[in-house]
Amino acid sequence: MQSDPFGEINATFRTLYGENRKEVFASTPLAATTLIGTGEIWRIEHGEVVKSYPPTPWLSRIKSLMHAVIGTQASCARLARRKDIESARLAAHRLKAALEEAVSLLSSELPEELKSPAKIVLSRLLQLSAHWSAGQTATLAEFSEALEQVRGELEKIIAAVGEEVYASIVKGLRALIEETDPGVWETSLFCVCGVAFGRRDNVEIAAAMSVMGEDSVGTRLLYLENAHDLPQAMTCLAAALADRDLGAGVFGDPYRMWRDILGDVAARHVGKGFFPALGRDR
Repeated sequence: MQSDPFGEINATFRTLYGENRKEVFASTPLAATTLIGTGEIWRIEHGEVVKSYPPTPWLSRIKSLMHAVIGTQASCARLARRKDIESARLAAHRLKAALEEAVSLLSSELPEELKSPAKIVLSRLLQLSAHWSAGQTATLAEFSEALEQVRGELEKIIAAVGEEVYASIVKGLRALIEETDPGVWETSLFCVCGVAFGRRDNVEIAAAMSVMGEDSVGTRLLYLENAHDLPQAMTCLAAALADRDLGAGVFGDPYRMWRDILGDVAARHVGKGFFPALGRDR
């Protein structure tokens, strides 16, 4: 295979950018981040986590329930698809064991008002997995019908979790601001980090918006994609900070690099900017 001199040159340029990104992060007095669904905020000073503003403890446990729904739907889909039935049957056995453990653990971890709804949902999922692991046929219609029977309980749990995450973000962000010099806070970024396919109507963005104001969205309040843990979140945050400097230095617009570099051409063809719209006119 022939070497690509332009590829090697570009790799050098990207390496130079990466080295600067680390220094930008290390020289930034304050930034903060949260991971979707956790309700926890991390305070970052000069590239290092210095403090956590923790959420209600049971939030980290309740995620198991939604993951149980996701895992059950996925197992049902694989069994119904019958592409690799042997592997799918083994997965059904693993699902059943995990659901049994979740039922026993969550009953003691959740607040009283959520214990019964959680047990009802998990027990219904466990019933499905028991049928599948015993060799019964799985269909997507069966899964949908089973979830419809417990949808009221599931929605009650989701609503309670959403309210608790919202309250935790508001409380943590206000505490962070109270402990910060106003001049430092005015230029700080608060980043919500999560999956690559960004969720609309994100509850963490809404909570932070209630504290920071709607105009902060896209300028100081950002959703950073493809960050599933704190190290990944900090890497994405460092890139956002470095790109802010790059946009200001090259284009005189700190938000320019938060758009596609070819975004002006795209907007011209479409006739306007379009989703996702990041940054605002200064």
